[in-house]
Amino acid sequence: MVLRDSPASPTVLAPPTASGRERHAELVSLDVSTIGEIVDYIVSARQRGSESLLGFHWQPSQACDLSDQLDARLVERDQPKIGRFEYDYESETVYLDIMGESMLHYMVRIGVRDHITNHLAKLLATTNDPMIRDSESRHHVERKAHQYINSSDGKIRVVLVLDLQYPDPKKAWVSLLVADDSSSDWVQRSELFYDESGQQPVGQVDLYLSDFLGLASLPAAFCRPSATELASGTPGNPTITLTYERLRAIFCRARHLHDPTKFPAEVGDEESPYENAERRAAEAERRVVEVRNEMERRKSEERIETERRMERRVAEARIEMEQRMAAEMERRVAAEMERRVAAEMERRMAEGGLEAE
Repeated sequence: MVLRDSPASPTVLAPPTASGRERHAELVSLDVSTIGEIVDYIVSARQRGSESLLGFHWQPSQACDLSDQLDARLVERDQPKIGRFEYDYESETVYLDIMGESMLHYMVRIGVRDHITNHLAKLLATTNDPMIRDSESRHHVERKAHQYINSSDGKIRVVLVLDLQYPDPKKAWVSLLVADDSSSDWVQRSELFYDESGQQPVGQVDLYLSDFLGLASLPAAFCRPSATELASGTPGNPTITLTYERLRAIFCRARHLHDPTKFPAEVGDEESPYENAERRAAEAERRVVEVRNEMERRKSEERIETERRMERRVAEARIEMEQRMAAEMERRVAAEMERRVAAEMERRMAEGGLEAE
């Protein structure tokens, strides 16, 4: 899936500045040969805030794991992960967006992606979950969509493009490019699915299981009809139907989350799959914290009770020792008194005997 800002030039991003005007960052070409060099440049560029789009040559055999390796290195250095990673097999060039993306684009992408994958999950144990996005001109995105299909050796069967007016999201368009035999053709091209100022269009995007798994070994009912079949009147039986109404709901929900003050929630807005997952994760985390706190409370009570028992035993032992020492002292005092009395009696008896003589 490819998301882009509209309008924009083919080689720049156009995030909004504080004043609402657009700020462009040119593509910076790097001469690097190691992952360490790339990470060092990303960290330095983020600190400078000077550029966000990077491009460099990289061997195709080493490209598949590069994104994960870069993210792992960045996390080790307490840096955010890469905003976008793309690889052009024709030019053997890696394109990186090292900055983040807006909440609007993120929520739309997540909503559409989850709508598709949730339907696929009902049919498959695993789902094909591509995360391809960009921020470029419409012409560049369309050209790149053809490149995705033509350069993927049949691994990419469709490209779904969502074109969002940004930073003032009042309109949105959808395009669908599909692989048809040896060529690629637009099933839908820049069709308006949301217009704040006019009547909302009616339509839908049809997706088939073959769009995700390819045509091999799939029953015909799960395969996208070719252009020839459609022209001859062969009806299609889409596996997933993404209506314009659903696209609008996803877009409006994302727009509200992007700027709640400017775009209040509309009646009928449902919780997005992302929010639902976030809520479930937060609830699970809350339960984990409660269980952890309860365990710590019980351990603390057990520790306090153990300490009390120990203190009580020590006190009892001390009292018993003091009682024994007092009894021993009394015994010694009594023995000393008896000894003195006996000595005094012997002395007096001795004195009486001497006087008698």
